[in-house]
Amino acid sequence: MQTLSGSSDRLQDPRIVMNQETGIDTYLKFAIDPQTIGLLESEFIQEVLTIEATHIRPVPNKPSCILGILSRRRRVYWAIDLAMLLGLQPLDQNIELYEVILTSVQQLSLTLIVPKIFGVVNITSDRLEQNISLVPSTLRSYFKGYVNEKEEFSYLLKAENILRSTILHS
Repeated sequence: MQTLSGSSDRLQDPRIVMNQETGIDTYLKFAIDPQTIGLLESEFIQEVLTIEATHIRPVPNKPSCILGILSRRRRVYWAIDLAMLLGLQPLDQNIELYEVILTSVQQLSLTLIVPKIFGVVNITSDRLEQNISLVPSTLRSYFKGYVNEKEEFSYLLKAENILRSTILHS
């Protein structure tokens, strides 16, 4: 299990201040589905962990992208199949361990379930592209930019748009 610091701790870290001056930002890199790589800005990541699938309790009458609820540190979070929310290939139903990204924007928090977490990457702002015509249509409302490395596209997602998705609040 790995925990990433909240944004208030980041501002006091001299490495982060140096990175902001040089145009380097920190992102969490993960698989959204087997063919799609995602990025989230580290300031929106509270924690990254692996849990047993049985720790997510199903909740009836919710959109299919909501796998259920997850209890963590005396709080309860919605557990979201991120790929299904984004209209991509949903998680394999036979997975025994889930990769979990605990995400928070202002007062909203939830957990995003993804097939694989690759780790933290640093990307210079000049490498971030925003040509929306190269983005799958299902990602466009959550899209902030992308990085193209050796023909591998990593899509930077807007955490706030994911947490405020109308699908989750219907």
